[in-house]
Amino acid sequence: MTQQVAIVTGAGGGFGAAIAKSLLEVGYAVAATDVDAAALEQLLVRLERHPRLRTFDMDVTDPASVEQAGLAIADAMGAQITVLVNNAGIIGRGYCIAESSIALSRRVIDVNLTGAFNCTAVFSRYMAKGKYGRIVNIASVAGIWGSAGGAAYAASKAGLIKASESWARELGPLNISVTALAPGICKTNMLNKFVDEEAQMSADEAKIVKSIVPVGRWGTPEDVAEVVTFLATCKTNYLNAAVIPMDGGMRVGSL
Repeated sequence: MTQQVAIVTGAGGGFGAAIAKSLLEVGYAVAATDVDAAALEQLLVRLERHPRLRTFDMDVTDPASVEQAGLAIADAMGAQITVLVNNAGIIGRGYCIAESSIALSRRVIDVNLTGAFNCTAVFSRYMAKGKYGRIVNIASVAGIWGSAGGAAYAASKAGLIKASESWARELGPLNISVTALAPGICKTNMLNKFVDEEAQMSADEAKIVKSIVPVGRWGTPEDVAEVVTFLATCKTNYLNAAVIPMDGGMRVGSL
């Protein structure tokens, strides 16, 4: 995989950092992108400045920034771009619709959905030149079930799921498969902040949430990274347009 480049958006922490690490471990050169330069520097330190890891500042909501990053990645890494993981995302505050901020809702959709549009539009062109690519979009079970107090987030992830299916139709003939992974409750800094500062979830309530997951625990970024790596390295292009819920079995409950 050393002659192949995997691009991971939102790689400064959480899912993105774990995905970058996992892809490095299986041999990819990884272009880690984020709007937070300090987070990218922390990633470099955490991964001991791995020789196949490069970082690039990129704002997924800005088409010009994505175009410039694409040129910089192609120039700096000198290898074929074959994997794109659209991971960059934000949650937003947990307000009911009557109290919600339209500006914040637009920001959530802009990052989570429009950002994936911008990146897929640019990087699929690089994949098309080599007639090979794997695009993995990080959605959420909220995009399947909905989310009380998080309509913008749920809408953005539902949109990403349908965009994934549409892109799979468009890009499949070019040997570019597109899949979506829909994680459930996972232990990340973003979720911790949302739970601790916004929802004020008590310890007892957290136990209840965990009790409805049949495997009996929170998910982790490493769980997500393992499945993303499988999707990125899968040789068959017949795995296309798949939407994979990854929630520890929460959707079927725990008895």
